[in-house]
Amino acid sequence: RGHSLVIEDGHTIILGWSPQIFYIIAELVTANQGKKHACISILAEKDKVEMEDEIRMKLGETGSIKIVCRRGNPIDLTDLEIINPHTAKSIIILPPETDDSDSQMIKMILAITNNPQRRQERYHIVAAIRDPKNLEVAHLVGKNEVSIILVEDVISKIIAQTCRQPGLSVVFNELLDFKRNKLYFHEENSLVGKPFSKALFAYQQATPIGIRYADGRSQLNPPLE
Repeated sequence: RGHSLVIEDGHTIILGWSPQIFYIIAELVTANQGKKHACISILAEKDKVEMEDEIRMKLGETGSIKIVCRRGNPIDLTDLEIINPHTAKSIIILPPETDDSDSQMIKMILAITNNPQRRQERYHIVAAIRDPKNLEVAHLVGKNEVSIILVEDVISKIIAQTCRQPGLSVVFNELLDFKRNKLYFHEENSLVGKPFSKALFAYQQATPIGIRYADGRSQLNPPLE
């Protein structure tokens, strides 16, 4: 019935249900192809069988990627324990299709980060928010454990840039689609102390495009020196 405990480690969790979920699952399936024991766990206030049927109808077979659906309220601490968030690699929070979606999303973040059973190390949470007015509150609640994506703002900027520059949509697809080139953050100890110009030729099948500093800042196309 979708109430049994998920016994997984290093899995990806999706909280909530919306039409976006099928695109997210498809990308995660592509990203995890070839990996053993990859799992995507979904918790939503929807019947377990209905969720499984819709995913199967939209996406077909997912290969070796296990998709586990559980029914429950992502804000309820008891229901949240079902999907075992304390061992998850990452958590995605989908905004519900309601007028108060942002407040529901913030409550989900609080349910994870303020959980008495929470783990000691930081969570990796990605949450979508709709109203810019709620951005400051979301950052205050999530602190350094949540990456907030302002959905309407990001989409509007992409549309405007693509409109001004024909062909830019191909570039976005190339960078953001797991079926093509992928973006990774990789710690490379062998390049410590060397200029970025040396890093450009350090790989045979990859291209360095920037640097992430110890304080979390990222810089694309930094000076070669």
